[in-house]
Amino acid sequence: MPIHDVVIANGRIVDGCGNPWYYGDVAVRGDRIAAIGAAGTLHGRVAVDAGGRYVAPGFVDPHTHSDISILQHPRADSVVRQGVTTHVTGNCGMSPAPLSAAHRDEALHNWAHFWDISGVSWDWTSFRQYLKALELAGGAINIAPLVGHGALRLAVMGLEERPAGEKELARMERLLDAALRAGAHGLSTGLVYPPGCYAGTDELVRLCRVVGRHRAMYTTHIRGERETILEAVAEALAIGRECGVAVEVSHNAPKWGAREDAGANLALIEGARRDGLDVTTDNDVHTDLAPRLSRALPQPLLDLEHEALMALLGDPRERDDLRRAIADDVLPGAGYTGLVRHGRFDRIVILYAGRHPELRGQSVADIAADRDRAPLDTYLDLIVEEDDQIVGIFDYVDERDIRALLRSPLAMVSSDGLVMPPAETLDDPALYWPCSYGEYPGVLERYVRDEPVLRLEEAVRKMTSFPAQRFGLLDRGVLRPGLRADVVVFDLDKVRDRATNLYPHAFPFENIPHRHPEGLDWVLVNGEPVIAEGEHTGILPGRLLRRR
Repeated sequence: MPIHDVVIANGRIVDGCGNPWYYGDVAVRGDRIAAIGAAGTLHGRVAVDAGGRYVAPGFVDPHTHSDISILQHPRADSVVRQGVTTHVTGNCGMSPAPLSAAHRDEALHNWAHFWDISGVSWDWTSFRQYLKALELAGGAINIAPLVGHGALRLAVMGLEERPAGEKELARMERLLDAALRAGAHGLSTGLVYPPGCYAGTDELVRLCRVVGRHRAMYTTHIRGERETILEAVAEALAIGRECGVAVEVSHNAPKWGAREDAGANLALIEGARRDGLDVTTDNDVHTDLAPRLSRALPQPLLDLEHEALMALLGDPRERDDLRRAIADDVLPGAGYTGLVRHGRFDRIVILYAGRHPELRGQSVADIAADRDRAPLDTYLDLIVEEDDQIVGIFDYVDERDIRALLRSPLAMVSSDGLVMPPAETLDDPALYWPCSYGEYPGVLERYVRDEPVLRLEEAVRKMTSFPAQRFGLLDRGVLRPGLRADVVVFDLDKVRDRATNLYPHAFPFENIPHRHPEGLDWVLVNGEPVIAEGEHTGILPGRLLRRR
């Protein structure tokens, strides 16, 4: 009888395909699953007695922003402790490459709005060089990269608010072709952010024709998530049809201001599939987000230099123009901007205000009432008073839409998060990233066990084989002999997401919502135990997964 490297024995095996669980052993040799047998029949040098706990493929997160943070935090504690073993990066049009010398500062400025980019060399220009930097750095999880349309546009024309010219389009096509040849799994767009929001459909079609020639993916944060969400979904579907590319509609819950519920989005996607288009969607399960208040202003303001933004907000005439721009919403902003446009300042709660910490936990509506001032003016005043260092929690998604998307067989689970520092090292009161610490345990806890929306096996399918298949990671996401040994062991009765504070928020927080989950005891990445009995082993067996 063969002796394997690792055997996880006496577990309830959930294979990732949606099949009912069954008792058995899973044996690992090297980086692959060597055998699956009846409970108690396989033997290994390392024996893990699952004792009836569930054994599933490692979770594959199809929508993340770990492009830079995996270089800063290669242990990936916040991710791997959730049972997640693979991140698809480069989403929403944001990838760190390609870079050009002419517009490098603009690209880094754009990234710095989103994440602290310090401590990273940024010494690449091409996408291939960036991937080499990922490989050299190593990490605890696998990374499957996309190339961002925003990065292509930044490299060629910076943040210019205009259509691309023919020479610029041709250069973007060349950069995209090079990134796909280097191993990018597809092209992503972020059509509610600069500079992606300045591109017309014709530009996206030109680029997606390149994607189609490579048989790669088109993933899109669509052009509008609120009032224009159906038109925005239709644009994505039309691009897919015209270019013959598979389409992934990212985090597709309607946001505040949408006239339709998630059923309308899904109906469009289902209709397109009946007509032969390969299209699916994904969604996370958090109703809120915590950006700086200034990030909910119209797009042309988002990349102003700090001094220019402060001067604009302090000028009464400019404020009048800004009010009109918010109402007109010519370039629909990210979903949370709908709360500002529709005056729902009761749903924007201050998380961090360094100069006025007493504002923490108060809604903008309440602050405006206390000051006897209009809510929008109060909102803008706060940005100026706090020197643009004020963060709010925007409660902008209806949880009923999250449930509807979870029920759809066409929607996989995603986090929209990123690799974060270990929870015990993080004490920044301005940060609020519960999705980066508890997304996947939260699905199991809330939507499988406590408030059932999904069968366990279907939830696992949406976290494993479905996203793995979607992004061509066909040797992962399923427990089968011969496939890669990315495996998670969890106790469903004990799984707990300790990061999420469900709305309405309890202020002040007893803990900043960056806490590791409970109940996920073992996580193997490429056959190596990164989490063993709930503790990080410190090894970094993750790999860069290039498109084949």
